[in-house]
Amino acid sequence: MNLTESAESHIRSRMDKCAFEINICLQDQSRDGCYEDFLSALSKYGQAANQLEVLEKIKLQIQKADKENSNED
Repeated sequence: MNLTESAESHIRSRMDKCAFEINICLQDQSRDGCYEDFLSALSKYGQAANQLEVLEKIKLQIQKADKENSNED
């Protein structure tokens, strides 16, 4: 597994964990601390989603560079 695949797997795992936490809060909204937990999970999910978007752009740049290098040969 290369660096970008490993990073993508890690980020997606964090997103899954956050989505799970968000769903727990939505299922039991009366639980103490639910609002804070919900906002925290939402924030972490957003950060991970942004990281995934950046990683996708990096992967596209790598593919483009690889294609250009192969065309030069």
